[in-house]
Amino acid sequence: MALNNLERHAAVVDRSVLYSTLAQHPGALPLLVRVLGSSQFLADALRRRPQALAWLLEPATMRVWLPEDLAAELAQALAPFETREARMRGLRRVKYRHLLRIGARDLLGDADLAVTTAELAHLADACLAEALAFAESAARVAYGAPRDATGTETGVAVIAMGKLGGEELNYSSDIDLMFVYGADGETTGGRGGRVVNGEYFARVCRELVAFLKEVTDEGYAFRVDLRLRPEGRMGAVVLALDRYRDYYRERAELWERQALVKARVAAGDARVGAGFMELAREVVYRPGLDARILPAVRAMKAQIDRALGEKGDAATNVKLGRGGIREIEFLVQALQLLYGGDDAWLRERNTLKAIFRLTERGYLAPDLGRMLSEAYVHLRTVEHRLQILHEFQTHTLPSAPLELGRLARRVGLVGPPASAARAFRARHRRITEAVHRAFRAFFVAGSARPGDSVGGPSKGRGGSVRLPSVMALRATGFADPDRARHNLGRILEGRPLVPYPGQLHAALERLYPMLLDALWKSPDPDAALNQVERFLSAAGPRAGLIELLADRAELLTGLVRVCAGGDLLTQLLIAQPELLASLAAPERLLRPKRKPAYCAAVGQVFGPGLGPGERRDQLRRLKQAEELTIVWRYLGGVTTVDGYAREMTALAEAVLAAGWLLTLEPLVARHGVPRDAEGRFIPAVVVGLGKLGGRELCTGSDLDLFVVTADEGRTDGGDPIDASWFYSLAVERLAGALGDITAAGVAFPVDLRLRPGSKGSGFASSVAALERYYAEYGDLWERQTLTRARLVLGDPGLARRVRAALRGIVFGTPLPRAQLKEIGEVRKRMEVELGRETRGRWHVKYGRGGLVDVEFLTQALQLVHGRDHVDARAPATVAALHGLARAGALAPETAHRLADAYRFLRRVSAALRLLGARPSDSLELAGPMPARVASALGFPSRAAFLDAYGARRDAVRAAYLEAMT
Repeated sequence: MALNNLERHAAVVDRSVLYSTLAQHPGALPLLVRVLGSSQFLADALRRRPQALAWLLEPATMRVWLPEDLAAELAQALAPFETREARMRGLRRVKYRHLLRIGARDLLGDADLAVTTAELAHLADACLAEALAFAESAARVAYGAPRDATGTETGVAVIAMGKLGGEELNYSSDIDLMFVYGADGETTGGRGGRVVNGEYFARVCRELVAFLKEVTDEGYAFRVDLRLRPEGRMGAVVLALDRYRDYYRERAELWERQALVKARVAAGDARVGAGFMELAREVVYRPGLDARILPAVRAMKAQIDRALGEKGDAATNVKLGRGGIREIEFLVQALQLLYGGDDAWLRERNTLKAIFRLTERGYLAPDLGRMLSEAYVHLRTVEHRLQILHEFQTHTLPSAPLELGRLARRVGLVGPPASAARAFRARHRRITEAVHRAFRAFFVAGSARPGDSVGGPSKGRGGSVRLPSVMALRATGFADPDRARHNLGRILEGRPLVPYPGQLHAALERLYPMLLDALWKSPDPDAALNQVERFLSAAGPRAGLIELLADRAELLTGLVRVCAGGDLLTQLLIAQPELLASLAAPERLLRPKRKPAYCAAVGQVFGPGLGPGERRDQLRRLKQAEELTIVWRYLGGVTTVDGYAREMTALAEAVLAAGWLLTLEPLVARHGVPRDAEGRFIPAVVVGLGKLGGRELCTGSDLDLFVVTADEGRTDGGDPIDASWFYSLAVERLAGALGDITAAGVAFPVDLRLRPGSKGSGFASSVAALERYYAEYGDLWERQTLTRARLVLGDPGLARRVRAALRGIVFGTPLPRAQLKEIGEVRKRMEVELGRETRGRWHVKYGRGGLVDVEFLTQALQLVHGRDHVDARAPATVAALHGLARAGALAPETAHRLADAYRFLRRVSAALRLLGARPSDSLELAGPMPARVASALGFPSRAAFLDAYGARRDAVRAAYLEAMT
């Protein structure tokens, strides 16, 4: 196949150029052989667009393209065209060019399943946005702008469902869509007169679908499936938000709730989309346990099995068959529907991430979670290799041994087709049987477990432990005694997929009365019990941990206190229950660490005998163990919020250093060391921004950073590349090494969006390129972000050069006070678009008087006064405030009040993150979170906390307005 396709490709290009490219470019032959030998549709696409080979061999092409990169590329490609037909062809050309890139990276092993499926989804999103923009522009000319009853313009949102919604698209997936518009009303009128909004948006949506589905000489873009909308094929193409609300409240079936698990706004009006997603959360995730869920999901799967049985496809269909993709999805979604109403962390659209979160929270036993993750990756990879061959929407394994052997080789098995087929058949059978056993254990044998009482009305197994009555639980402080009783029963019996072995019951019964006593003394017994149950479930058969808690009353009390005060800390314990034993040593908790100690701790990843994947997982586990002690110290009052942030930043820098070395090692082995024309080593430095730069990290923070290199040059290895591309690859892989979700969790998410050049640029730049970018292209907001820049890793000599360059960029010319208006406009837009505050919702970061008010005030004054006052240049906000006071830019009492308010707001933000608020930094006033935050911060009541918060909001906003005007 590869040879035939190579000959066909050579027939349409200049053979001398092709052969020269294959001889001179080290990556050309492996790419062509792998693509031409694995995918006929990609081979045909490359033959139709032979110039794409040169594009694929460019270093900047074969990387992860962010959604904004794809959107910008598509917009640029379509800009010259105005007619519908020309724009449709242009969109399809871009789509297939990027399918070539995504498929090549997948087949070469440069991108894993999660990256591949996410990029396919992001490509579809970009195409949807362009199709919607074209359809809307035409409709506006014809009918004018749609307005609601109040005269306010309204819009439409495209809701992605299924695999597109979960950002896990196939090569040949339909895209499942629904459409929603803001409100009923009428258009303002155009060439075609006025129409009601329903008709206007129906025309827009039908045109969008046609724009993507119609076949041109460049092929089609995407098949579109609208059957998940209310009433299916019989329903309206688009509905107003209120009509969706009525339908889901009165008529929706359970399978429609299940489908909304994956709903996501893919394009269109962000405000309308946010309204729909809020409705979807209310519909899908309901508090308490719904006994209808398991029978309904089991019935849906039985219906699928009957249909496959009639076709004789049950054993060979990787999607719908026995032990296939759908069984994993149904199991995961059933658990989400059962428990997601009470546990917001489970509300995840992506299947792999959802499995990780269910395991992390203890709803899946660790071995089972790992098996399901590996099975899902296997099944989806097989599905991809089936579909990438001819771009057919197929899920059935070939029956012919030769074809099965070829599939096995495309999946990665080695050997002749016959032996590869045998190995694949054995592996596939083992995986599907394991999945089907888990599915049956949950939906058949375990179908009656959720919500059951333990041992009858009042007793656990064996009858030796009595569950307290609902009345007794209410009298001892539980706000939800029914749920508390259910949780106590699960502590004694185990969860449906995480049952306790019999030998644990004696230890649990000894622990039980001590646990009740600790819960009754907790400031929030409901939250504490919820988290303790998750932890004990995750501990599984580790009887030693249960004995440790029963023997150490102070450790049990500490665990209950932490469980009441921090969902995310409990999450760390759930991921690694054995960490509890390390906390039994008081000296470990009472002694804060500095960066050298954290470097020594994470240095264990470089021990002998560990492979690359094992090192990445070990780095995550070591980071989580250290983070656990940091947060435990903070919640126990051993450190302040400033100390907590400094420790988290020191840990992040140590993890970053280890991750950088892990990333560089395989790159140096393949490409060599980057050197300049004189053979000197070309070093690099990592610049931290945001909370990393200001040493203000907390649990859940991203690492904002970029990388700067010394000079231009090339590597000296067997596969030489430009030095800038070497370090760009290193940065991209560093982001994956630290931020990718593995079975061991995440180290730190890495955010590269603040790098010089940002969209479409490489991930590393030289000092000269850095200075040139900010001099010629940098916006004021980009200069503002550099006020928090700090050198965190790399060559000391280069660091001095970069520090001097950044100092000149940021503080070389004082900012005229007239330009404060521009900073104020950006702040206002962030408050409206990101804060989205209402009477019932405050946003600690972006809201009025929030953290960003203090930060923008500080950074604006730094830009004004920083050239002449060194004290004003500190990257940490509190230090900068005091420096500005010493420089005379702020009154000392104002700086003191702002510093106090900033620390308070950081404590609130940390509490919300540790308590698992979703979204983070958002405080819902009507819910339970204000009372939980009040308890965590030591306030006597919810009202006292909200009064203190409100007073600081007002003070911060007043100071902000005074400084910025």
